[in-house]
Amino acid sequence: MSIPKKFEKFWSGSVSFSATEMFKDLNAAAKAGVPSSAAKIVVSEKTLSYDFQRIKEVDPNADTLPTPGPKDPGKGKGEKKVEHKDNKGIKK
Repeated sequence: MSIPKKFEKFWSGSVSFSATEMFKDLNAAAKAGVPSSAAKIVVSEKTLSYDFQRIKEVDPNADTLPTPGPKDPGKGKGEKKVEHKDNKGIKK
């Protein structure tokens, strides 16, 4: 008996939209850098595009939660050290 496989497909894409929002005064409107959840957002369906990225096999029996224990997840990670060379002797 075989375990059924599952596959997950990923896309990325782009779209054009317009957003409108009402404000109490000019200062509040000027301070808004991005539309809030109160904004009405209209997506232009003519500009909607999808680009295929990848397909990944998913293990339906995989334990997606980390295993508890004393293991340090940051162990072995560190900053890359770059040696600075003395450039005084180099003529440009």
